[in-house]
Amino acid sequence: MAVGPPGAFFYLAAAVAIVIALDANSRMSFITFMIAGSIWFVVAAIWLVRFAWTVFYIHRQMRIAEQVRWLVIPAAMGLVFLVTRTDVLFQGRLDLSRSALDEMATEVMAGGPTDRGWVGLYNVGEVERTANGFRFEVDDSWLYRLGFAYSTDGEPELTEANYSPLWAGTGMRSIGGGWWLWTEEWD
Repeated sequence: MAVGPPGAFFYLAAAVAIVIALDANSRMSFITFMIAGSIWFVVAAIWLVRFAWTVFYIHRQMRIAEQVRWLVIPAAMGLVFLVTRTDVLFQGRLDLSRSALDEMATEVMAGGPTDRGWVGLYNVGEVERTANGFRFEVDDSWLYRLGFAYSTDGEPELTEANYSPLWAGTGMRSIGGGWWLWTEEWD
């Protein structure tokens, strides 16, 4: 059993879990959230066992530096947990990508290419045209799909080519500037 405060490997594992959780929250990605949650559970369980072993079985006084090293991981993970309960990361990623998305919208609406790759902080991939604009996915899991749609004429109107028998109806929410957030659930 390892004794003493967490080391570099443990901090690296916690950092990976935190980065994955932040990415999941900024894209509203359920699958990525589940991966992050699994890593968080393992990190928390190992941290708790090691901490309990150190406190209850070693019976020695911890120096302030050791106490800080023990508290950094739960404090950081707690802070990230609180931040991910809001839409700050999603909105921040969207705001940082807005000018690139608007530029792409201008190009696609003028008949430009639909194979886009990365646009701003989103991996757009292939853009799917709709009756009055276009849409693309930012998360695709076995439970739901989520993405952005653009339409200058109000809510995007999907065509028959946009529908799949595997997915239930589309939910649209305006996020301003002709952009919409759309979701589809597994049917």
